[in-house]
Amino acid sequence: MRLRHFAKFSLSLILALALVQSVFGQKSYLDIKYPPLKPIKLPKVTRTVLPNGMIVLLVEDHELPLVEASMRLGVGGVYDPADKVGLAAITGEVIRSGGSIAHSGDEIDEALEQVGAIVEVGIGRTSGYATVSVLKEYTDLAFGILGDILEYPAFPEDKIELAKIEQRSAIARRNDDPMEVIMREFTRLIYGPQSPYARQPEYATIDRISRADLVAFHRRFFHPNNAILGVWGDFKTDEMIAQLKRIFGGWQKVPFNRPSLPEVKYTFDYSVNYI
Repeated sequence: MRLRHFAKFSLSLILALALVQSVFGQKSYLDIKYPPLKPIKLPKVTRTVLPNGMIVLLVEDHELPLVEASMRLGVGGVYDPADKVGLAAITGEVIRSGGSIAHSGDEIDEALEQVGAIVEVGIGRTSGYATVSVLKEYTDLAFGILGDILEYPAFPEDKIELAKIEQRSAIARRNDDPMEVIMREFTRLIYGPQSPYARQPEYATIDRISRADLVAFHRRFFHPNNAILGVWGDFKTDEMIAQLKRIFGGWQKVPFNRPSLPEVKYTFDYSVNYI
């Protein structure tokens, strides 16, 4: 028994000494030599402006037979009326879920599922977005759907009500996560409780939103000359430009000046706040 304990002690001592030796024998990170980094090859970006004012950026990438796209629009929840906070978010959701005048949202879902494509639309606090992911042979379908719902959204009442239910559910759960509470209140402290950057949807503001509000909000902000589209993937640039001109060409350019927002004052007082 003593021999066994002595063997364990000896082994532990040897391991400890080996560990100490390895630690003290290590080189400083300042003495480590690294191989040179490979040069970064930036892709060629082609920039063009469609006749209707839409800015398009294109990058060819033939590694996979896919085409991806991301659009940004100059719209956001900061432009919600103070008594209808949540209007932008609901508008963005129903543009996609409600489909277009020609095709319902359910029909669009089915068409996209059949080819494994994705088309999404949404509006955040300071910008709107649309995304496309599709196999290259179905780009005409995916971009056609995107152009259709952006220009001719149907805004059916049932999808509007569903979006409002989702907003009410989010309001009911928003205090479940302490970090979400902290960030919400921190935003109010930084910008002020009445700032467009800090306002939050409430049950009352959601209840005031009507279909007419969605139609007016869309008509105010959704214009091709208020959008930038980035496309990358397996395509030929000239062919893609021609395709985009054909699909988005009917979306008419209109005079547009983005509304101004209150100036943010970047001077703050130090304080401790309890929530």
